[in-house]
Amino acid sequence: MKKWGPLITLSFAMFIIVIDTTIMNVSISALVLDLNTTVTGIQSAISVYALVMAAFILIGGKLADIFGKKRVFMVGLVIYGLGTTIASFSTSLPMLIFGWSFLEGLGGALMMPNVQVLLKSEYEGADLAFGYGMIGAVGAIGAAVGPIVGGFFTTYFSWRWAFRTEVLIVLLVLVLSRTLTRDTVVTERPKFDFVGALLSVFGWSGIVLGILLAQTYGFFLAKEPFMLGSLAIAPLGLSISPVLVGLGLLLIILLIQWETRLEQKQAAGLFRPSIFKAEGITAGLAVRFLHLALMAAFLYVFPLLLQLSFDYTAIETGLALMPYSIGLLAMALLGARLSSRFTARQIIRVGFGITAVGLLMVGLTIRPESSASDLALGAVLGMGLGLIASQILNLILSSVAVEQTAETSGITGTFEQLGNAIGVALVGTIMLTTLSGVLQNQIAASTLAPGVQQELVTAVEQGVQLMSNTQLEQNLVEVGASPEQIARVTASYHVARTDAFRAGIALLIFVALSGFVLAGSLPNRKLVATEAAP
Repeated sequence: MKKWGPLITLSFAMFIIVIDTTIMNVSISALVLDLNTTVTGIQSAISVYALVMAAFILIGGKLADIFGKKRVFMVGLVIYGLGTTIASFSTSLPMLIFGWSFLEGLGGALMMPNVQVLLKSEYEGADLAFGYGMIGAVGAIGAAVGPIVGGFFTTYFSWRWAFRTEVLIVLLVLVLSRTLTRDTVVTERPKFDFVGALLSVFGWSGIVLGILLAQTYGFFLAKEPFMLGSLAIAPLGLSISPVLVGLGLLLIILLIQWETRLEQKQAAGLFRPSIFKAEGITAGLAVRFLHLALMAAFLYVFPLLLQLSFDYTAIETGLALMPYSIGLLAMALLGARLSSRFTARQIIRVGFGITAVGLLMVGLTIRPESSASDLALGAVLGMGLGLIASQILNLILSSVAVEQTAETSGITGTFEQLGNAIGVALVGTIMLTTLSGVLQNQIAASTLAPGVQQELVTAVEQGVQLMSNTQLEQNLVEVGASPEQIARVTASYHVARTDAFRAGIALLIFVALSGFVLAGSLPNRKLVATEAAP
């Protein structure tokens, strides 16, 4: 226990971070019902969680340099546990966002970059290589079993107990943390880059929130002005969405310029921009971003499709994801063995190609009359994503000097969480936009009375949400619709919802093909196993 105690401790910590979002994905319908909110509201919570992680991962790594890696890890663990507790008792969407999205996201951002650093301080040589392999395996297992665990608790108990189980694991990690070596005393602490931290947080926040708000206010032209108190914001008739995205991009440009200036002065910053000059780093990070965006978006779309179109329970949804998870794990293991025969670029491009084919096969099976069994083709998608996963992290980390590995890992973590946040935000926005447009066309082409058509179109323009046929019928009954009107509107909505899911899959196919093209700029070399690659 003395030798492997630190590894066990860090493995449990990594497990709860990985399993967390997968629990949320299969529990969306239950959360919508219990918190009296919408699918869009839960989508926002998922994106904000990833956004907070992205904004604070680099900050978490720098705080560890100042205050000690174990201390920052422990603070993150406590914050994470507090957030999980609040989430488990949530009675509203704002309470869930505060507990899960913000506190858990912040805690995870303080923990995640320090897991690998702590591991490296506890082990060396073959033991370190084994530790990296174990952490990677725990992450893969967590991603695979998370939907089933979340589905089990949500179906037979409550989604709240899934979070409360996480609290128990947090308490276990707190007890086991005594096995971690104490931080060494730092005689001269580096300065914290407050300017860089603020630019990072507000820059990434502007980009992600801008994409999220496009659902309500429009991608470019304003559907309605954004209200800040009594002030209506719609500059030149533009939506608030491109304004926020533009401001976010401007802040990120300023961040890069600021960090470049600090590096030239040899002052402490959030990161060293010179890392991006290493061969393959920029393309590798972009590929990893697209890889995670694909995974996060699919794990958002697929459970929604099963639960809203086929009335799947949470546990049935988790089990339906098993072909995808098995395909992912199998090819992640096989891909590592292929490294001696093929270059990383070749394997990654094949992975994106298989992913695009898998998505196309899933997209072609999404029809109003399709059955859930048609969607088992997700296994093909999982195989493609698994091939990419087997190569990309090793490729990125092996492109830099050993002393830059920790910093590069933190930058990679930021791009991963940005992929999660933007992937979910963008696919959700595309789906709602498609749903609204198709539903309006369906209503206009229906045989409903003109007055009824106009009322329905106006209601759709004011905001339409993804929901099941049962939920829609209940809502129509509450507003006094006749049985004939309910049947016609439900039929139109079913077609529109199907088209919305197909639009989401089409977006993911485009992302996969973009990844295939982008991967062509990766270094064309074979990879060998390295200690740096977990």
